[in-house]
Amino acid sequence: MSDSSARRTSLPRRRDEAKALFRNAILDAAEHVFAKQGFHGARIQDIADHARIAVGTVYNHFEQKEDVLHALLEDRMEQMIGALRPQPTDPEPFDQKLTCCITRALRFVECHRDFHQIALDCGLFAKGTAATSSLLGDKAMALFERLKATTLALVNDGLSCGALRPLDPVPLARMLGGLIRAFSIGMLMEQSQPNLEAEASLLVDLYLNGAGRADPPRPA
Repeated sequence: MSDSSARRTSLPRRRDEAKALFRNAILDAAEHVFAKQGFHGARIQDIADHARIAVGTVYNHFEQKEDVLHALLEDRMEQMIGALRPQPTDPEPFDQKLTCCITRALRFVECHRDFHQIALDCGLFAKGTAATSSLLGDKAMALFERLKATTLALVNDGLSCGALRPLDPVPLARMLGGLIRAFSIGMLMEQSQPNLEAEASLLVDLYLNGAGRADPPRPA
């Protein structure tokens, strides 16, 4: 291939890379602006200012503010689902594998505190206000269903290997998801840097073994 042909071939790739960079910058800025100002209080101008780009660049990627919100929710939910899925390098024992998955999920929460505030405001993880819940697109809700399915898959893995009692997997998955949300919200309310591995280990221990003592004290 000649030098001129190579340059022509690389141009579309460079344009795609530049487009992806601008899109990511817009979403990162929107994550901060929506969390700090609220969706209704934020403007496209605010997002552009935070990203240090022209307003027209935002409109080159998104037609309106709602499209930015939907893209942000979809992008971050995809990342969270990926964090919660088992990885080939995870250890085989179920408790250790589950701890690795939840550590990654909590790390995602810690890295994207603003996103979780937006998701809570929009009712993505729990019921939000009517004004914000109506903003969710069908794809964002479908992604939340995929997140629930990922949690259910973890539970079915535990059932198949005998690590969990042979109970209905749906309430078991609901319980696991509830613990993850509770720990996540607790982290969001704290200002100090959490020990993610310790948090994940405690969560898994509570899920698998409960909070009761194995040898409760005998009455006097």
